[in-house]
Amino acid sequence: MGLKTALTHTVLPKRRYLIRSLLFSVLFFILFFIVTLTVIKANNAREQNQIVERTAQYSIRYFHQLTDTMRRIGLLTSESCPSIASEINRDAAFSIGVRDFQLVRNGMVFCSSASGNQNIPANRSLHDIDFDKMMSIDLQMGTPAVPNRPVIIVWQRNPGASNDGVIATLELTLSPYMLFALPGDGYRGFALLIGDSALTSSEDALIPVSKLPQDHFTEIKPDTLPFTLRLYTPSLTAENIRFTLLGGLLLSLLVCALIYFSLLSWHSAEREILRGLKNKEFFVEYQPVIDAKTLKITGLEALLRWQHPIEGRIPPEIFIGYAETQGLIVELTQHMMSMVATDAHQLQHAFPEKSKLSINISPHHMNRVSFHDDVLNFIEALPENAFQVIFEITERGMIDTEGALREFNWLRFHNIEIAIDDFGTGHSALIYLEKFTLDYLKIDRGFVMSIDQKTLIAPVLDTVLKLTEELKLKTVAEGVETELQSQYLRNHGVTYLQGYLYSKPLGISVLMNFIRDFNEKDATYQI
Repeated sequence: MGLKTALTHTVLPKRRYLIRSLLFSVLFFILFFIVTLTVIKANNAREQNQIVERTAQYSIRYFHQLTDTMRRIGLLTSESCPSIASEINRDAAFSIGVRDFQLVRNGMVFCSSASGNQNIPANRSLHDIDFDKMMSIDLQMGTPAVPNRPVIIVWQRNPGASNDGVIATLELTLSPYMLFALPGDGYRGFALLIGDSALTSSEDALIPVSKLPQDHFTEIKPDTLPFTLRLYTPSLTAENIRFTLLGGLLLSLLVCALIYFSLLSWHSAEREILRGLKNKEFFVEYQPVIDAKTLKITGLEALLRWQHPIEGRIPPEIFIGYAETQGLIVELTQHMMSMVATDAHQLQHAFPEKSKLSINISPHHMNRVSFHDDVLNFIEALPENAFQVIFEITERGMIDTEGALREFNWLRFHNIEIAIDDFGTGHSALIYLEKFTLDYLKIDRGFVMSIDQKTLIAPVLDTVLKLTEELKLKTVAEGVETELQSQYLRNHGVTYLQGYLYSKPLGISVLMNFIRDFNEKDATYQI
């Protein structure tokens, strides 16, 4: 429902504003969805980096403590196993995650914190440890004593020795990080990568690095340690998306409601009219009035028009009626008078002698205190002696006959003629003819359309024309569209003709040439 309907029913174009509000809310939802998920994704990535950084820092501290312990134990490789057994047992007990410390001398394991005296080659079951390095780390699936658990083997060689050092067997698991392996979209969890093997928080066995997921992870490799940490987690989870969808829908509905009611408030019909006045959307067109005897243009009727930037042309019968009911007709009439007075200085050159200029006046305006000042300002703004001003007043609005009579007398005193517009469509037409002294009676187009038609209105037109003849009133027939109507009206004594047969309402730029051309042609229809 557009503004035209809104003005007709004095309600707002709710459907149009609802569609507009829905479009805004959809755009808001899309923007909210994209921005929120982007922020959540960035926050998730930041949290992942923080977790990995903290884990890496913990790992570095742990291995520094472990290697310090192993370095101290390595100094005991020159001693016998029974003499150092209690010391290495104590170190193993107080070292987190250590299953066993083994002392190596000349490439042979000679003492173990778990089993005491040993005499086995150090590399018998540790094929992936490089004993030539100062430190070597490997992941291994179990030991001969506990074969089904993954362990981390750490070798640290004594400084200055080639085959002496300490082997630490660590039974570390990533079970504290199982929270990251909770059910969800995609793989989630920690992974410790050493060489070609990996220990994960979701598996009890070692898996090849090549079989790890290759996306959605954050990775860090401590500079001082020969291993890599990975934190696997989706950048966006199903919960994130569900939360964003729900929040976006709720906020979008709220935005839709706010925009809708804001539009209703901001774009009310009354506000639209006031905004139109401010933005100069209203303009004047002039419809020529033809002398029925000479068929020359001898006058003009000024008509207010409204070109709305969105709704287009708003019919005057819609916005004029609304303005009257809402108390805006005075502002519209004042605006119209100002524009007509400006145009009149150009229009006077279109006529060789004084012509008639009619303007519509609402009875609601006549009851205002400012009416007299508005009329006087209008007359003073017109070019002197160029036009005979006629006020067309709709008889349907004249309820207070005493007030109307007083105003009519005042208008006549200032040389303004009076015409009753749309005669016969009100409730007290004959009473007005009896009470008021009028100059013109405008015959409504409804009567003109009844000419040569067998309707109930047709006899009324003949009666009106006879009545005006007896009262010696000049008549203006509006809405003349056919030659038949024109001929009938002229034969029955109508004084002036007005309608699309001769001209539609024209803007002043086109009107000037039209008047000149029309009045210069031969009057082929003269009586």
